[in-house]
Amino acid sequence: MKAKIKGYRAFNSPGAIYDVFVTYDTTDPHVTEWVLKNLRVKLEEEGENHLPLCLEERDWTPGAPLVNNLTQSIQYSRKTLFVLTEGYVKTGVFKLAMYLAHQRLLDENLDVIVLLMLEPVLQHSHFLRLRRRLCEKSVVEWPRTAAAEPWFWQNLRNVVRVDNKLMYNKKYSKYFTSK
Repeated sequence: MKAKIKGYRAFNSPGAIYDVFVTYDTTDPHVTEWVLKNLRVKLEEEGENHLPLCLEERDWTPGAPLVNNLTQSIQYSRKTLFVLTEGYVKTGVFKLAMYLAHQRLLDENLDVIVLLMLEPVLQHSHFLRLRRRLCEKSVVEWPRTAAAEPWFWQNLRNVVRVDNKLMYNKKYSKYFTSK
């Protein structure tokens, strides 16, 4: 009911095969396990609406160049979810994926970025501070207590279903959106 009053609507991107492309540190076994056993299960298998994910281990073309796989994954997904850890934000894969997601914003005027912080990272980053001001709901943090986890999962489902432009801070969005 609240969503109808506020004007939220599902985000439909033409040509999207996946709802979410998940990019994370595949070299860290703990993060990989969390993504495959928790994130994938909660978004793809549980809940009323299943959200098909694009995952590197499962959906990328073996032997294809990294740039091609990243470009296709971001292009054929409605949203790009960055699972951030201290080690991942320092990698070239993160920087390239972030660049390609921003390129989609410039080329198609689609903001597809969602940041999920498993660890407190980029706390002094100008980009993160700007992102929180413009579209605070697109930055989600893993809860510190187990009691908050159901709320976290529901919040994450909502964020990946809704167009980021509808979640922009109204105070700032008038300066850079066409609507």
